[in-house]
Amino acid sequence: MERRFSLEGGRGWLTVRDSQGRAECKGELPDDKNGLYKGWLAGPGGKVLLGTFVPEQGTLRLSRTMSIAELERQGAWPPTGGEAVLAYAVRREREKPSLPAGWSRIAEPARLMGEPLLARAWEGGEALFCKDEQGFLLARKFRTDRPFPLTPLFCFAQIRELDGVPYVVFPFRPGGCPRLE
Repeated sequence: MERRFSLEGGRGWLTVRDSQGRAECKGELPDDKNGLYKGWLAGPGGKVLLGTFVPEQGTLRLSRTMSIAELERQGAWPPTGGEAVLAYAVRREREKPSLPAGWSRIAEPARLMGEPLLARAWEGGEALFCKDEQGFLLARKFRTDRPFPLTPLFCFAQIRELDGVPYVVFPFRPGGCPRLE
């Protein structure tokens, strides 16, 4: 006997085949990159975990052979259906918003600063970078719920809106020394 069950609203399938007292279970799902899926076999009195779908040739696959006697003890024989459940969701990085005109992202802005004290005060994180006639500008989003960035340069900083978002903008000379504007 072989039975085929639909999974995930018809996106995938689970087949169960009786082979000499053992149930051969095979499943397939499209790899949606959402995370790890667990496969279950359901019966009239319960369900049994078959395992985790694994990526293979662009799809997610599951293969498991179990004793029919064990499936009967757990209420999952004869099979009445199957289930694929997202057991662990993968956190996707959000898309970075577009940049204001003339600005680019820089991963390590502290390396542009001429003074080691300032580089340490940056406290990590990326910044926006823009060249200007007198050197360059570094900008970090301004947030009232966080400490002010680069506090040694508080007096040099300006709060500016870039594409409608408030940023703290710090002006520097070409060698990385702060400048007044």
